[in-house]
Amino acid sequence: MQDLPHAYNDLLARITALPEIEQRFLKRSLAYADRGREMPLLEIAEWDQDLSDAEYRLQTTQIATWFRDDIRPLYKKHLAFFKAGALYDERAVFGGNRTGKTHCGVFEDVLDLTGLYPDWWEGNRFDHPIDMWVATDTAKNTRDILQEKFCGKPGVPGALGTGMVPIELFAREPTLKHGTPNAYETIYVYHQTHGIVDGVSTCMFKSYDQGREAFQGTHQDKIHLDEEPKIEIYSECSLRLMSTSPGQPNGKLVLTETPLLGISELMQSFMPELKPEPDVAPITEYQHVDVDEDGNEIMIDE
Repeated sequence: MQDLPHAYNDLLARITALPEIEQRFLKRSLAYADRGREMPLLEIAEWDQDLSDAEYRLQTTQIATWFRDDIRPLYKKHLAFFKAGALYDERAVFGGNRTGKTHCGVFEDVLDLTGLYPDWWEGNRFDHPIDMWVATDTAKNTRDILQEKFCGKPGVPGALGTGMVPIELFAREPTLKHGTPNAYETIYVYHQTHGIVDGVSTCMFKSYDQGREAFQGTHQDKIHLDEEPKIEIYSECSLRLMSTSPGQPNGKLVLTETPLLGISELMQSFMPELKPEPDVAPITEYQHVDVDEDGNEIMIDE
């Protein structure tokens, strides 16, 4: 664990290393050329190794390439979503395809798994290792979408660590999911608080086609549902996050989806203003039938 990054700034330094080494190599090459000499083969080999190492670091530190200082102000809604995590136990992002919903959610997930929060972070912070579920509609989509964003392209040798989780922060090899080729069931990630490793977080990959029963069982610190589940699965997840001890906070539930199911019951729970108006105007006055002294029926307003 000696080579672990201990702060988000350590990750940022890795993605700037490659261009810096390339510039130094170019200057060194030009210096030799000015003297009419060629760079010795041994020195070229050393530069090649440095460049290869820096390129590998860049490929395995993808999380630091997102929401950089120069582009972060453009992502106002994403930043508002992150900030709301400090205030609310349940949040949702509704948006069109290819608008960064899933990437937004996974970025936060990896910060929570690792404890390496950037200086600008205003959202929730976990000061301990967490247990977490992530899920979407099918096992195949969980592998091809969520697993790829966390870990790298499924089934490609050497791809582990080219997703959002830096390679050094995997505490052990992921466990495999039976029945789905190249799919992981659980990943194990070192968590740090104030730069000190304090344990291992777990992230389990699930899918809605497993049914509600698959979402029963153990307490979780966080659950990320990508695309809309049936209301019974969402409700089951809410139960997994409820605190059972005095003083213990509830877990965090995140939903990122494109509302392909229309204005569903779950969507209305986040935005009650979308509930359709009733077909008949509500009755605001009430009447009852009475009989006057002559025996005639009369309507009495109340």
